[in-house]
Amino acid sequence: MHDLNLTFIGSGNAFSPAGLCCNGFLVNDRVLFDAPPQALSSLNTVGAEINEIDAVVISHHHGDHFLGLPFLLLHWKWKGRTKPVQIVGPRGTEVLGKDIVEKVFPGSLRDIGYDLEWIDAKPGSPLILREGFEIEPYPMVHDPELSMCLGYKTRVGATTFSYTGDSVMCDSVLDLTKGVDLMVSECASRADRIPVHMNLVDDMPVVRRNLASTSPLILTHIAAGVDTNGMANTYVAEDFKRFSF
Repeated sequence: MHDLNLTFIGSGNAFSPAGLCCNGFLVNDRVLFDAPPQALSSLNTVGAEINEIDAVVISHHHGDHFLGLPFLLLHWKWKGRTKPVQIVGPRGTEVLGKDIVEKVFPGSLRDIGYDLEWIDAKPGSPLILREGFEIEPYPMVHDPELSMCLGYKTRVGATTFSYTGDSVMCDSVLDLTKGVDLMVSECASRADRIPVHMNLVDDMPVVRRNLASTSPLILTHIAAGVDTNGMANTYVAEDFKRFSF
């Protein structure tokens, strides 16, 4: 049995290049990292048990990472969820989430049949989620107009993986390479130097060199044309693809 299973419900960036779904992935069928707009559709496509998801972990509040949340909350209200769920994200996640869902699906948070817990993730303050997931938030450098942008280092049983969320190359990206068995990194373009993102040619070799050679690197939040660029033990996420380690 594999210790870690990652199912990508999307692998593209906000522009859905070449028709890719926006980035997000489900870990061991229980914890969803980021909630892209098509999250509900994609989760149904991969056959996920949506009412069994224990937590949703948001990296930041850009729409391609957040706007699937109202659809999940709609589903949970009307499709018989009874199991508690946690929603984790940067400060302001609860206020923003409640505001959006009440405007687009009024009543979705009233008289629900399950316990809903909103958790502010703070750098330097590790959290223990249900099912034994331990997550440690890291401050990323992405959009200063947002409340905060986070990456995460997560322990699942004996396995540790990290996820950058969206970020430029910064100290936290390098910190996320340390002591992990697997890393999931944004790679928003092949060679474009976008001020708020990393790319394949300039940044991913740095990530790969700092990551243990035995630790797989998965590239996501990609544009068309992103490949492994010949880097060893490196993979490119694909919509609806499952990785097992």
